[in-house]
Amino acid sequence: MNQDASERNAVEGKFGEGKRKYGLDLIRARLQETSETVIALQFLIMNLGRKLRVLFFKFLQNTILSFDN
Repeated sequence: MNQDASERNAVEGKFGEGKRKYGLDLIRARLQETSETVIALQFLIMNLGRKLRVLFFKFLQNTILSFDN
């Protein structure tokens, strides 16, 4: 039961982030198929943003380490 609640909290947190930062609460598509496509694209953008942040920080670490040597 506790694990279910923690997983649900993580999912709800991502939806909250999507609403605050990526405009998921602004979707006004009328057709269900269109709405699902827009939502899927928003989550794709969220995932790409996270991947780019990780890649950027790895790049910075490597750059800083190369200057230290």
